[in-house]
Amino acid sequence: MWVLSVRRAASLAMVVAAPAAAQGAGADVELARRSAVSLSVIQGRPQGSFARHVALGYGIDGAYLLRLDRAGIVSVRASVGALSYGNESRESALSESVGGRVQVKVTSSNYIVPMSIGPQVSWPRGPVRPYAHAGVGGQLLFSESRIQGTTNGTVLASTTNHSAAAASWSLGGGVSMPLVTGRTQVQLDLGVQYVGGRSARYLTKGSIVDLPGAQIAVTPRESSTHIAIIRLGARLQP
Repeated sequence: MWVLSVRRAASLAMVVAAPAAAQGAGADVELARRSAVSLSVIQGRPQGSFARHVALGYGIDGAYLLRLDRAGIVSVRASVGALSYGNESRESALSESVGGRVQVKVTSSNYIVPMSIGPQVSWPRGPVRPYAHAGVGGQLLFSESRIQGTTNGTVLASTTNHSAAAASWSLGGGVSMPLVTGRTQVQLDLGVQYVGGRSARYLTKGSIVDLPGAQIAVTPRESSTHIAIIRLGARLQP
């Protein structure tokens, strides 16, 4: 009798679980259908007082779009990028005890990481598809020094010399143009974005000075961190 009861309970559980599993799978498919991702190369152009201290920056940017309607007119956009805006390097002996027999390359690099999330409105049909977006988020600014071998460029060690964060808002727009149609669409993505960043402390070329006794002096600059970003990339969309 108890064996029969167990079988009935198992059968009932399968009957209940099957629609739930099917519903979960359907939700996953619908989420994938409404999602799109883009990857771009970007150029950063500092604005205002930020431009007096920081040169052009270059890097990459990734964005995720979740369409809120089936047509894709309104979406939620989340993006994060990484820009390098300055490098300086020199060769030096690995250590005083080793002397000049082993040379290493000492490089200091400065980076900006802009992040934002917000709405996007677009026209999803035709050969040229304009869009506009806005967002809120922040920018991470940090500087890193590393030593590399002079022969093969292997990074031997690295240190973060300075880091700071600033809240930001952004406005942007662009156009996408279909390149490949089918089950997965590939679109050319051209865009610009203005990031209004609040005041922050950051390093530039010459901000790190080597002192005797293996010491350094770090002198940050401070200003608003407004930057315009030009983007060229590709969007993948189911």
